[in-house]
Amino acid sequence: MRRAFYRAIANLLDLGKSGILMTALIEKDGCLETYKALLDDGCLTLEDEVWRPFWEQAAAALPQGALPCMADVDGVRVFFEQVSPHQQLVICGGGHIAKPLAEIGALLDFDVTVIDDRPEFANRERFPTAREVVCAPFEQALDAMERSDEMYYVIVTNGHLHDRGCLQRVLDHGRFAYCGMIGSRKKVSVVMEQMERSGYARELLDRVYAPIGLRIGAQTPAEIAVCIAAQLIQVRSGRAGDGFDRAALDALAQGVPMMLATVVSKRGSAPRAVGAKLLTDGERLFGTIGGGAGEAQVMALTREVLDSGAARLVECDMTNQDAGKAGMVCGGVTTVLLEPIQ
Repeated sequence: MRRAFYRAIANLLDLGKSGILMTALIEKDGCLETYKALLDDGCLTLEDEVWRPFWEQAAAALPQGALPCMADVDGVRVFFEQVSPHQQLVICGGGHIAKPLAEIGALLDFDVTVIDDRPEFANRERFPTAREVVCAPFEQALDAMERSDEMYYVIVTNGHLHDRGCLQRVLDHGRFAYCGMIGSRKKVSVVMEQMERSGYARELLDRVYAPIGLRIGAQTPAEIAVCIAAQLIQVRSGRAGDGFDRAALDALAQGVPMMLATVVSKRGSAPRAVGAKLLTDGERLFGTIGGGAGEAQVMALTREVLDSGAARLVECDMTNQDAGKAGMVCGGVTTVLLEPIQ
């Protein structure tokens, strides 16, 4: 059943959709057991059908605040989190800003796609870190893309007409986490007024970050790329959960025994947010819960957790004193749920 469950999560993400992953933590005979369910547009996919009445109750009592969070459902602790497709950064335009932005985007763990209609600007040699480089008319390339709620669009083409055409295509599809367009305030104002007269709702236009990037006095192409990347981080930080590494999901769906570590709470300046995940089979490592001594503590428990077949909650304490000894500049305490998936 667990193979099918993780295959269902993989299929959901492949469709570019998001869902709510629910994990129940049950103390039984001195051991911690976990049970999971996936909520997708009101439909439940379960690890164990015996739990359906409980999960229907949990789905009806879904917390109204921000996810991820821990909540009580009929006396049972349940960790609610959103699972979403991997973030994709689509850069429309292959010019001087796009080159450093693509490199920074890859470092920030985005799947980067660069689009340009000029072969000399859209090629693998120019963008070696991009997942995909598309040499085609902008609107045609955008129309051919699979869309998801985790798309981040940066519009930095070589002409106003291309900018507007790209913006129209992004807004017409409507599914995106971020859309930013370069240009002076005057140029942006003119484009927005034209599009509003064409029938685009002001509420939709207000979702566009234009002029693009954080205002840090950037002037060079590299500096502008940094200010755009900073805005991408700002927007992404307000969205829930780190989700699953796609390669790790494939391994789980194939039945590879792995330990899943999930940050379920944190105090202080711990490096990763609640919902951050790490999966390991003892050799391969997918994702991270922050690195350093805390992650090493978790990794050291992999074989013990897999051999016991029991889940556990561990506290990774990196106080400022401990962090200093480890050569870190910050500390914090995280509670991590370790689950054997076999």
